Amino acid sequence: MFSEKNSFSFGLYLQTFRIESGKSLEDVSKETKIGVHYLIAIENEQLDRLPQEVFVKGFLRSYSRVVHADGNEAVRRYLACIGTAGNAAKPENEPKKTDFRFWKRIFLLSGIFLFIIIISVSSVSFISDKPESGYKTDRSGKTDNRRTLTKENGSTDKGSEDKSKINRTDSGNIAEELSLEISAVKDTWMKVIIDGENPREYLLNSGDLLELKASKGYNLLVGDAGAIRLNINGRALDIPRESGRAANIQIP
Repeated sequence: MFSEKNSFSFGLYLQTFRIESGKSLEDVSKETKIGVHYLIAIENEQLDRLPQEVFVKGFLRSYSRVVHADGNEAVRRYLACIGTAGNAAKPENEPKKTDFRFWKRIFLLSGIFLFIIIISVSSVSFISDKPESGYKTDRSGKTDNRRTLTKENGSTDKGSEDKSKINRTDSGNIAEELSLEISAVKDTWMKVIIDGENPREYLLNSGDLLELKASKGYNLLVGDAGAIRLNINGRALDIPRESGRAANIQIP
């Protein structure tokens, strides 16, 4: 058993438990839903090939659970390791990793903000150009449509007592909408697939509220199942609540 309690080597720590448990990297990948390339980077402690710190913490806890290691110990070693790497001397022409992560986050947030502005402007233009002779809606319906267009991913507001909302297609058929609210009670990462389209990744902080809308369904991969609460069409959705455990959730 790996006995260097004060070592910073989180990769060797987890690798030792994995070998003793008789599991391959592919086995760990299947159970945790973490890509093999990330598992290799963890065991080799290739920090430049790992995602942001909050994602890595979730990876380490999931990995530890599968190989019966201590997830808190693995995270402690990782944090000690990145702290040591950050204090190490670097050439003057090489940017610090902390600076790179800071600017990467700034660019990401700027991109999201710009995307929201573009969607908002496009939505306002669409509403102003829409002829009044279209299909009839009451005043509250118009308000809901406007909120739908300005919200991220087309999520709707609660403007009606009926929680099961509907869409009217071009052919006149009525299709049920699935309105999903995701509230974060702890920091976690999440990957969402809506109606089988390309996946979207989110980094949720405690207190965040994410509203999404779909016509067919959702597939959620969350790093910590105990970190989120779900409401579908205004009704609470019961999911596995084991804190710290990754979960793959299919709705409906």
